[in-house]
Amino acid sequence: MKRIVFAILIVLLLSSCATAASQPASEFAVEMNDFSFSPAEFTVSAGKPVQVTITNVGNVEHDFVIEKIDVSSVSVEGTGVGAHHTGGEHMEYDLHVSTSVNGTSVLAFTPNEPGTYKIFCSVEGHEVAGMVGELIVVPQ
Repeated sequence: MKRIVFAILIVLLLSSCATAASQPASEFAVEMNDFSFSPAEFTVSAGKPVQVTITNVGNVEHDFVIEKIDVSSVSVEGTGVGAHHTGGEHMEYDLHVSTSVNGTSVLAFTPNEPGTYKIFCSVEGHEVAGMVGELIVVPQ
């Protein structure tokens, strides 16, 4: 009997997690650690403003990057260029916010096109170490 109750609880918990993850958000918070994003997957609606509050709880600088995405109305607060983008090595990304250790940044944007977009940290070696995620943009 205990096994049946436990199995039912697990199914309910997993189904509620799946439902919550698929609901488009307009605002979410991300923690960057060494070397992950938490949570690592976000679902938003095309054409609707999004605000991401990003906190670096890791031991080194990290950033939140989407290399190619059609966005408008982009604004960033509380960011720095970051030591990893000095000396002419700065790459142009459609979305990029660098956050220092124990820092918080806010990235606001409106995604224009549905699709699945890779999020990664562009600090050398961090993407390879697994610091990746996904932004899923669904039609309105």
